Amino acid sequence: MKLSRRIVFLVTGVLLGCVPCWALAAEIAIALTRSAPAHQQFSEAIRARASSLPHRLSDLGDSESGLDQTVLNRADAVIAVGARVAAEVLAQTSKPVLAVMLSQAQFSALRGAHPGKPLSAIVLDQPISRQLKLAAAILPTGAQLGVLVGPDNGALLPEIRTASRETGVTVDVREVSSTDELLQKLDSLLKANAVLLTLPDSLLASQSSARTILLTSYRYRKPILAYSRAYVEAGALAAVYSSPEDVARDVADWVTDFNTKIAAPPTSSPPRQFSIAVNRQVARALGLEIASDKALLDQVKGASRP
Repeated sequence: MKLSRRIVFLVTGVLLGCVPCWALAAEIAIALTRSAPAHQQFSEAIRARASSLPHRLSDLGDSESGLDQTVLNRADAVIAVGARVAAEVLAQTSKPVLAVMLSQAQFSALRGAHPGKPLSAIVLDQPISRQLKLAAAILPTGAQLGVLVGPDNGALLPEIRTASRETGVTVDVREVSSTDELLQKLDSLLKANAVLLTLPDSLLASQSSARTILLTSYRYRKPILAYSRAYVEAGALAAVYSSPEDVARDVADWVTDFNTKIAAPPTSSPPRQFSIAVNRQVARALGLEIASDKALLDQVKGASRP
């Protein structure tokens, strides 16, 4: 009888629009790759927002200590933080999975390994247009931007050309298919262009390739626009990137919009929230006057110039 009354209460509440939030809230479990500090930072940032979200967040465990099967069975969806734990979650459930803190290449690999699974992602790769807007905010008027494209990013060539037209930044693209030809392509690119843009790619992002890119750019005294804060700290001039806190803000929006009745499309999307990092020491060494991080961020977002 008590159960029947509760069901009647919930049905009546739905019809009248007065069901309490706890009655309709979904449970969304978070799975971590524990050894990654950035993933832990994301977890802390999203949990700090938990009290303002319409759905409950629960701890599913991590890739080192294992996943909690009771939580997994109970959850309506899973947020998998990192490609490693996302693969483990996908192997154990057919529930909706949102993968975060991973690259587009990693998402594509997961999609290929788990076809048909309800997998979507917020990837760390920034839109090319966003990176060219940063270049436009930093480059002297009329300066040309050299772009290194590795094997993972060949499909980005049309997007690069479109972004070039839309932003007015002239680009000179060189494709690199192996480490053997990296130095030759890099030399010719730096001789012909004022600034170098590097994109996330497994070949170009290796430690040896990144070292070659940084040292060669120093020799030519040409600045690098990169894709991560770590690259800027290593010697690149600037980068558009999304921090764990930025990603947490995007995920909070996803949680707010989550609907158990409407499946998310099995696609990836770039982060909506992002930050700007500038290596001021490199700027001074190259004799460059660079606006403040906030001013650059406003320009990249399309705000009026100060």
